Amino acid sequence: MGRGTLVRKGAGLEAAARKSVAPWASWVQIPPPAPSRSPLPGKGILMVTVSLAQMDVRQGDVEANRRKALEFIEEAGRRRSNVLVLPELWPVGYILDKLPELAEPLNGETVSMLKEKAVQHDMYIIGSIAEFKEGKIFNTVPLVGPEGLVGVYSKIHLFKPLKEHLYFTPGRKLGIFDVEFGRIGVAVCYDLRFPEVFRVMALKDVSIVFVVAAFPNRLNHWRSMLYSRAVENQFFMVAANRIGSYGDNRFFGHSMVIDPDGEILVEAGETEILLTCDLKLEKVKQARSKLFHVEQRKAEIYDSFLREKQAGD
Repeated sequence: MGRGTLVRKGAGLEAAARKSVAPWASWVQIPPPAPSRSPLPGKGILMVTVSLAQMDVRQGDVEANRRKALEFIEEAGRRRSNVLVLPELWPVGYILDKLPELAEPLNGETVSMLKEKAVQHDMYIIGSIAEFKEGKIFNTVPLVGPEGLVGVYSKIHLFKPLKEHLYFTPGRKLGIFDVEFGRIGVAVCYDLRFPEVFRVMALKDVSIVFVVAAFPNRLNHWRSMLYSRAVENQFFMVAANRIGSYGDNRFFGHSMVIDPDGEILVEAGETEILLTCDLKLEKVKQARSKLFHVEQRKAEIYDSFLREKQAGD
């Protein structure tokens, strides 16, 4: 399970460790003391420590959501995390008809807060916000790190059953970024149903994909797609899902980390929690050195078949 053990609060663990955990978590992962953070790739890097904030988002209450996110950020900092992942639309929730009032630009208060905390804790912070830009609203992930705003990814695939397409403008570029520990991918929720996105990331030598989500109702779909994307492309899938509800939709959590061989390193239940897990980056190279599936693709066959007219077309 990476650094620490998943335990229930009040299970007789040392009081000092429990005091460092925010009161909103009904389950916590308590790491042992570490003299220094894992060295990062490119600087002899072997391991990356990631934390996933599985939180219940209060609809339209930006201030309350920021306060809760700050608690997660501070705890992730205490755990010496290299990356903290927040869920989809964590500042505002799924209150789409209020987005014109709640959306903010990338130079607004929310991203400014993330920048300050990223520098303070020397970590990357990933999570999506409702971004207002040039009269339009995007479901955007600002990738914030110690060096500032590294880049942004705006959700490409909008989920029509929840009417996202009526409120958001879709993005036009994939979320692929170079950070201090290597090349990463970023995706948002419904993107999971489009394996082409993740295959392109593998072709671009991504080693970790971070997914931020407000994924409702179908836990079996969530788990199977995350597992498939990891195994198909032989990289880590690190996915933070929210909990709570929106109308008839229940957000079930089950944030998780899956390695390139399909092993689930850690998985949450359906309560608020901060999960922390160490990723051994050599696992990507080891998995791909045996047989890198991407190299066996027959792109010319797929492309020619798509171009041909079939009977009934």
